[in-house]
Amino acid sequence: MPYEDSLPLLASFLLLTTIFIWIWRSSGQYQWMIVAMLACGAGCGAAAIDFFVQTDREQVEILLPVLAQAVEKKDLETLLEAIAPEIRPVQEQAEKAVLEIKPRQVLITRLDVDVLYGQRFPKAVADLLVRVTGKFVGREEGTAIVSAMVTLEKRKRWLVTECIVKPAELLNKRKTTRAGQILR
Repeated sequence: MPYEDSLPLLASFLLLTTIFIWIWRSSGQYQWMIVAMLACGAGCGAAAIDFFVQTDREQVEILLPVLAQAVEKKDLETLLEAIAPEIRPVQEQAEKAVLEIKPRQVLITRLDVDVLYGQRFPKAVADLLVRVTGKFVGREEGTAIVSAMVTLEKRKRWLVTECIVKPAELLNKRKTTRAGQILR
């Protein structure tokens, strides 16, 4: 389906159904009612398919907030289960994030997912903006906003193969003058 969300398609079919019912009521010809029923059935069928079938992109969009909650709850087992077993640096990074940062709240504020096909395993690249509130080692509690680029591979289920975390570049580090002009 061309949409990740079938709501626009469903709305279009229901509008079309309404138009065909209006034509049927105006003309009295039963063919228009049959066409209206077919349009309604097609719209509801598309919505049902979208509801019951998850695309790869939707699976990744569901997995990443679950992993953020696992970091919040300090659930290393769930985190390590979602990381490819051969990628030891990412596992160490996850352990370090939970043990050293001691996050109280992990909130994904932006999530962009691109799914790439054509390789041995389908890959997904997720660009995240994450707000982390917690007690950082050697410091008091604070909030940090970080940017993360997470690469996942689908091997029966989605596994994290790479995770690059860096401080977020808010406003692309643009500085403004007193007059409001942007300096680059």
